[in-house]
Amino acid sequence: MYLEHWSLELPPFEAQPDSRFLFATEQHEQARAAISYAARDSGEPVLLRGATGCGKTILLRALRRELPREQYNVAFVPEVACSQVGLLRRVAYHLTHALVQDPAAAMDALWRHGMESARNGMMIVLMLDDWPADAGLEMYTELRWLLNLDLEGGRLSVLLSGGNVRPEENWPAWLVQRLFATAEVWPLLPAQVPAYLAHRLRVAAGPPAESDCHQDIFLPEAAALIAEWSGGVPRLINRVAHLSLHAAYLNLAPQVTPEVVRSAIERVAPVQAEPSGVTS
Repeated sequence: MYLEHWSLELPPFEAQPDSRFLFATEQHEQARAAISYAARDSGEPVLLRGATGCGKTILLRALRRELPREQYNVAFVPEVACSQVGLLRRVAYHLTHALVQDPAAAMDALWRHGMESARNGMMIVLMLDDWPADAGLEMYTELRWLLNLDLEGGRLSVLLSGGNVRPEENWPAWLVQRLFATAEVWPLLPAQVPAYLAHRLRVAAGPPAESDCHQDIFLPEAAALIAEWSGGVPRLINRVAHLSLHAAYLNLAPQVTPEVVRSAIERVAPVQAEPSGVTS
């Protein structure tokens, strides 16, 4: 009933990143170009960094959707540090779908898979999401083994994404020297937030919705309030926008008003205190 009330086919503000909803600002297009070039041509690691909740994961997933499956073997490895398994074993699992016992077995599985991909004319792209700023020596050692994997003419591209990652401060010298580029995504500007809300609603409406019939669902004052409270962080915008749409639907309201947004913020505030200015 929630979707029917707003004439939508999909939930527009889901917490799970969905590349179909990518809102391409100038900074997102620049970052997208950098990681796309790295995946297709450079062969050296690229870092995608920015504030938490600003779209790093959705950019990686958008690129994964774009790369032709007959040419690229893509492995997306989420939350690379949130496991006791180790980097190489996790990469081996996501790329080959095989469980291995130790890093040596992982390297062997990756080498065999890489050689097979090379023989089939395919390139391997590894997306290591949520690379930690405080990664330990073991992670860097395993990353070095990964980057030095000899595929005898085959190519492996590695894309790293992380929040408060500063290579010049946190990374070993050998990795800084090999880094091809750094791309960045940061919070939206206040003036971009109304367009962001309307964009996600249009996508959620599904084809053949080509008009801006959903751009007036959030009153300008309501969108401005969301922009101010969220600090332009898309993840926080999504949370409040979802709650606002739900509350307005329960009242059978045709639009989202500032009063509805304030009510939604009060529901979120105990969980997410002082969200504006999030930088890590």
